Amino acid sequence: MKHFLLTGSHPDLSLAEAEAVLEQRIEHRSGPMLFVDTADFDGIILQNRLAGTVKLGDVLFESDASKDVSALAQKIADQIDVRPRAERVLFGLTIFGSSKEKNALKKLPIELKRALQDRDRSVRWVTGDKGEISPAAVAKLKLTTEGYDFVIGVEKRRLIVGLTTHVQNADAWSLRDYGRPFRDAKTGMLPPKLARMMVNLSGAGVMHCTPTSILDPFCGGGTVLMEAALMFPDATLVGSDIDAKQIAGTKRNLEWLAEQDMLPRSRVEETKLIVSPAQELASHLREPFDAIVTEGYLGEPLRGNEPKGFLLKNKEAVERVWEESLPVLSRLMKPGARLVCVWPEYRSAHGNVPTDARSAAGASGLEIVRDDLRYARPDQHLIRRIVILAKKT
Repeated sequence: MKHFLLTGSHPDLSLAEAEAVLEQRIEHRSGPMLFVDTADFDGIILQNRLAGTVKLGDVLFESDASKDVSALAQKIADQIDVRPRAERVLFGLTIFGSSKEKNALKKLPIELKRALQDRDRSVRWVTGDKGEISPAAVAKLKLTTEGYDFVIGVEKRRLIVGLTTHVQNADAWSLRDYGRPFRDAKTGMLPPKLARMMVNLSGAGVMHCTPTSILDPFCGGGTVLMEAALMFPDATLVGSDIDAKQIAGTKRNLEWLAEQDMLPRSRVEETKLIVSPAQELASHLREPFDAIVTEGYLGEPLRGNEPKGFLLKNKEAVERVWEESLPVLSRLMKPGARLVCVWPEYRSAHGNVPTDARSAAGASGLEIVRDDLRYARPDQHLIRRIVILAKKT
């Protein structure tokens, strides 16, 4: 059976994450929609695992995009008839495609409502911002259990109709981001969704596989460790930071997860936390890790009006940290293991200033798997370039 995933605000990053977790089983992509054809698709597990997927569900049917809208509405109404839920039909419908393709289907919700009323059904059509039904709205209106949330992808002459079965828990993600007790804006706050995506990109998140060990050598407030702990209850987790305040903050955040009943208290005690610069970790650790996932040092915080000389000094400082750390981290990786990190790029009126540690990576026996994934909001001065390195075998 075919299924779809709907990506979030960073579709390229979400695609890379889904490919890592599903081991490249993405059949094709249409705008923000990804399509999978696999027999072992588990929507509950997958939606909980993927941070970059906001909705997922089943593909009901494919059709010629030039088909009469009223005929298409009748076909969707047939799908509702074979999936009876509440007495009153509550549905949302979101269309993805070009402006021209979406405009050709703008009457589809009205036609669907009319088709259902002609079948003596009481109907309510719910709409959202810019015609899109958000995951939060789907959850609030119970559209996956008591109603219907249709997601339609249009690409040239092809039209694919999907029915949402699971949505991202927006409240849970927000709580872990803004509700955690330790947050340090000065050193940078890695968003939990990005931390989860980075863990998945390391190969640790492959479906039905469990890593034995994950290291974050620049753990800061512990966002990577928090997400890894929630994903892998039995994996050995180790975090280190040069700043004792950050290590204390990591422990406090892990304890908070336990207080919120998201994590067993024993899991907090099992997580090893070390006050140490990454350059000296070899003196604390002996066993190599399955994956290293870390944001790393981002440089001094930016306000947006820094002269280019300041940005170049930031660049030099960040690259120096990686030049000194990568040889040590490479020795702490199993053959073939991945290191997922952030090489910052500074956005300013003087142009962008990227950091680049590829020479240090190569000299440390690491090869670049990907370095083209980016995470940033439009108003941010810092672009996080997600880099995936692998230890040569």
